[in-house]
Amino acid sequence: MNIKINNLILQNFKGIRNLEINADGNNLNIYGDNATGKTTVFDAFMWLLFNKDSLGRSDFGIKTQDADGNTLHNLEHSVECELSVDDAILNLKKVYTEKWTKKRGSAEAEFTGHETKYYINEVPSSKAEYTAKIASIIDEELFKTI
Repeated sequence: MNIKINNLILQNFKGIRNLEINADGNNLNIYGDNATGKTTVFDAFMWLLFNKDSLGRSDFGIKTQDADGNTLHNLEHSVECELSVDDAILNLKKVYTEKWTKKRGSAEAEFTGHETKYYINEVPSSKAEYTAKIASIIDEELFKTI
């Protein structure tokens, strides 16, 4: 199976507010000085595919923080990638948001958890459908070896 990354879009993922990387039909190389976001880009790609960071941890923070390290709330955190899989185009997208609920009679909304939305070719999908689609393309353990 031949898999190529055509583009990768990050919105509010860890320290990256907005980034679009286009391969333009060429090989995609990401390089730069330390602390410029290379690992964050790889974390985003791994989270999109396997819900883990580049070290294989499923419990890691993706929320954007301010200069003082405080989490910025009410942001939509998303990663989207267009892949060519054996020359067929596949678009994958995950969106992670906070859920805020305003209880009856309350003046303010309260944080009640998180929600992750999954999209395959821009169509909303369940987590099971999304996971099955990725598994049909590449096994996580095989991906780690390449």
